[in-house]
Amino acid sequence: MRIIRIALKDLSIRLRDRNTLLMMLFMPITLVAIIGFALGGVAGGGISTVEFLLVAPAEEEEHLFMENEGELLTGAAANLMSQIEMFDAEVATEEEARAAVGAGEKAGAILIPPGFLRAVFDTATVEVTVLRDPVSRIKAGIVQSLAERLATYASAGGVAGRGVFDAIEAERELTDSERWKLGGWMFQWMSERWREPAIGIESSDVEEDEINVYAYFMPAFAVLFLLFTTVASGKSIHEERESGTYERLMTAPVSRTTFIAGKLAGSYLLATVQILVLIGLGTLLFRIGWGTNPLAVVVMAVVTAAGASSLGLLVASFTRTARQTDSIGTAFVLVMSLLGGSMWPVEQAPPAFQSVARFTFNYWAHSGFKKLAFADAGLAGISQEIGIVLAMSAVFFALSVALLSRR
Repeated sequence: MRIIRIALKDLSIRLRDRNTLLMMLFMPITLVAIIGFALGGVAGGGISTVEFLLVAPAEEEEHLFMENEGELLTGAAANLMSQIEMFDAEVATEEEARAAVGAGEKAGAILIPPGFLRAVFDTATVEVTVLRDPVSRIKAGIVQSLAERLATYASAGGVAGRGVFDAIEAERELTDSERWKLGGWMFQWMSERWREPAIGIESSDVEEDEINVYAYFMPAFAVLFLLFTTVASGKSIHEERESGTYERLMTAPVSRTTFIAGKLAGSYLLATVQILVLIGLGTLLFRIGWGTNPLAVVVMAVVTAAGASSLGLLVASFTRTARQTDSIGTAFVLVMSLLGGSMWPVEQAPPAFQSVARFTFNYWAHSGFKKLAFADAGLAGISQEIGIVLAMSAVFFALSVALLSRR
């Protein structure tokens, strides 16, 4: 009973605090709404137009295979790569391309080197340069694949062209003028075929369901602000001591373990209310679907609340004052949330970073909700996440009791 009384007392105090309610509910909902709106909210998984530049080779006489080679090359390449509406190719100089990509105005640029056609029809080797905007990693990667497509088409055409040359020269040697004319005719033929390739590819998504951006960021920010709430709850231990309330409690028949358990129970009740309300608001405001098993959502929520409460108590056990808990706890929550993917899609990080993320509470809590929202995993599908979060909760609580009991 004493544990429940301590928990209810803490819960009533926290719920009367407007700042607490602001951090618990208003801030995460507002941030999710802003980010979701900026990223398109509910989308079909598409990507906006990929704008990139084509740079013609320098007009150096010794490299030219035919007249107006650069203009014809960039025109043919633009036709090849603009067959799909999402690609928008423009021709520019190298200086313009470097400036545009460096400023983030274009996702990338493809620099066609001098001697490109000569290499196609002869045995020389050249390298196509791709400039990529590091900020637009996905679109820049698409530009890279387009450059590879151009090289593949040119190489295939070159194989055919060299075969024609070899067949003719087996009968008689071609003059430079004849090679120039024949190569020009073959290139024109190739560029025409590029416009209407003989083999096309038709693709369709297996699932046509729209992707809800909010479904990713709602649980991410719910976990983030849940930790802020539980750290603030853990801070109340120091506030009790600093105000003299703790000493008065210790004169009553209340053990240290009962006091700590009561604080944890109060934090857990508040965290459970917070995450369940956020899940409900996410469903109503952002049309988030959490799958066909409501019990799995509730279980994941209460387990996440337990882990966050224990972690908040552990942070408080490492600090000595309420002010320290605020500053150190805020820094700790932000760093762990950044590592664990509560602020950005950790799936886009390098494998080494993702390995580090697996050691954070945020990663596993968020992963459980993502599986429910995107894969309708059900209770069995999130058993690993539930088990790991519960194990973390037990470890955090044991360490908290050990550290606080010493004081």
